[in-house]
Amino acid sequence: MDEETTQTEYYAQPLPPEAESIKSLVKITGIISLVFGILNLIWGIAGIIVIVGIVGIIFGIIDLLIWSNCKKINGLIDQRNYKEAKDKTLIWMIIGFIFGGLIPGILLLIAYIKYDEVIRISQQSTVPPPPPS
Repeated sequence: MDEETTQTEYYAQPLPPEAESIKSLVKITGIISLVFGILNLIWGIAGIIVIVGIVGIIFGIIDLLIWSNCKKINGLIDQRNYKEAKDKTLIWMIIGFIFGGLIPGILLLIAYIKYDEVIRISQQSTVPPPPPS
C-alpha cells in the first residue's frame, strides 16, 4: 500500500469529536466576526465625518480578516494539520481580543484550549502498534 493511498484513507475517516467541536467554535467565530465587521464598517463609514469613523473602519476590516482566517483554520483542521491550526488560532485569538471584539476572542480561546486534546488523540492514532512478539 503506497503512502498516498494510506493518506487518502486517513482523510476519509471522520474527524474526532473534539476537532468537530473546534470547527464549530471557529465557524461561529467567523460568522460573528463577519457580522461585527459589516456593522463596524457601516458605523465607520457613517461616522467618517468625525475622526471616530476611522476606528470603526479599522475594526471592521480586522473583523473581516478574522472571518477570512477562520475559514483557513477550518481548512487546516479538515487536513488534520492541528498544530498549524492551533498556531493560527492563537494569532487570531490575540488579534480578536484586541481589535475584533470580546466574543470572537473568547470563542477562539475556547477553541485554542481544545487543541491539546485533539493533538494528543491524533498522535496516539498515528502511532503504529508494537510488532507482535
